[in-house]
Amino acid sequence: MIYYPYLRGRMYDLLAIKELVEQGQLSPKIVPIIEPVLDSKELQQTVQTLIDHQQPFSVIANPQVSVYGLNDTKLYPLPDVDNLKFYYPSAILAADFSSDFLKTVDNQQSLLIVKNYELLKAYQNTKVLQTVDKVLIPDVARIHRLVKTKAALLTDPLTFVRHVEDYADLDDEFFEPADWYHQVGNYDGFGDYSMVGHVYFDKGMPSRAIALHLIYVTEDGTLRIHHFVSDSNEHMSGQKDKFFEALQKMVTWCTENIHGLNATPALEELLSYNQQAKFPGLGMIKKLSLMHHFELMNRLLNLKEN
Repeated sequence: MIYYPYLRGRMYDLLAIKELVEQGQLSPKIVPIIEPVLDSKELQQTVQTLIDHQQPFSVIANPQVSVYGLNDTKLYPLPDVDNLKFYYPSAILAADFSSDFLKTVDNQQSLLIVKNYELLKAYQNTKVLQTVDKVLIPDVARIHRLVKTKAALLTDPLTFVRHVEDYADLDDEFFEPADWYHQVGNYDGFGDYSMVGHVYFDKGMPSRAIALHLIYVTEDGTLRIHHFVSDSNEHMSGQKDKFFEALQKMVTWCTENIHGLNATPALEELLSYNQQAKFPGLGMIKKLSLMHHFELMNRLLNLKEN
């Protein structure tokens, strides 16, 4: 079974993947899919690191968010991936889709990301669907019927809230695509947007609260996500104090509940900030939270293999 984490090419998302690959924390059972959003040095360096370590990965040929796809001339052009056997050519089925995006060589496998039923229906009898290796889709029955055995599940498990402080009311909830140990519904593989969510914003939204999100596995094998929210949320200022309020809650909860597979190096690093006076910044928090999730998934998939 393959896990396809879907990432927009924001700086700290890319740094999370880059560092995990450098540390040998991603197995071939994890295939990051990157939808580029900016022409950046971080994107170029991350792709090069993936290549250097022969880590299976994919970069969306026709990104649909932000500005990356608007200019063919790049300040930071990506390394050539066309002939890499561990590279997965991929594209989104959208108005600018071309079958050329999914051309493969040797033993490469192609990925098609589908969100729109009507567009998929228009392609159902084409060579594209006949030759593509895997189609990542939401859990929608009529889309699944058109894709059949090539379907892999791509979901957004993060509950979307209008205000960050609303996560305090959720506290702890299922992280829905908990299918790492048994694939249900005739899907072949699974992916998600981790705790980042599928909604893309070019710029961070100001918030009165800070929330930390922790994905963990329970004794029965299901995945859950716990939210830790700051308390002093009356005003926009005081980001440092809010971080340590949320972090202290996380430290207390983790001391009682997190051990074994859930105790990853990235989580340990995040918790260690409780012993310091320095606020690492929201980007670093996001990077470590993502790294923890993928380290955990790497452990779980390797455990299943054994």
